Amino acid sequence: MFNTSTKGPEGAGRSLQSRKYFKFQLSGWTDFDPMDKQFSEISAAIEKGGGLVSSVEVLEVQDDVSRIKDKEVAEAFQNILAANRVLVNVDKLPKKLVEDLRSVLNDRGTGEAKRPVSSTSPQAAPALKQAS
Repeated sequence: MFNTSTKGPEGAGRSLQSRKYFKFQLSGWTDFDPMDKQFSEISAAIEKGGGLVSSVEVLEVQDDVSRIKDKEVAEAFQNILAANRVLVNVDKLPKKLVEDLRSVLNDRGTGEAKRPVSSTSPQAAPALKQAS
């Protein structure tokens, strides 16, 4: 059977099925307008002294991704969980499928969306949705 534990530092040894999901809200101040910035830019600026986080509030906790009310967020987490299962179990996948996955990922990195060679469907392989 497939391994469902994570290997990363944040989920070391933790089962993919036993995760909790936290909806949270941050409050803070910056010395710049954060409205046109990505979150990573805001946090980097805060780390460099350009602001501070004054509070973190947990608004909701769910024990299962299917209980997340925001369907777009739930789908993004489901995609992440599926990708993690593939990564953890890549050694159990057929060699050709692994090659096709690598090909698709490499093509996405260059901005080209090519269909894997072994694909029999006329449609390109679906991309995982990126959380916004």
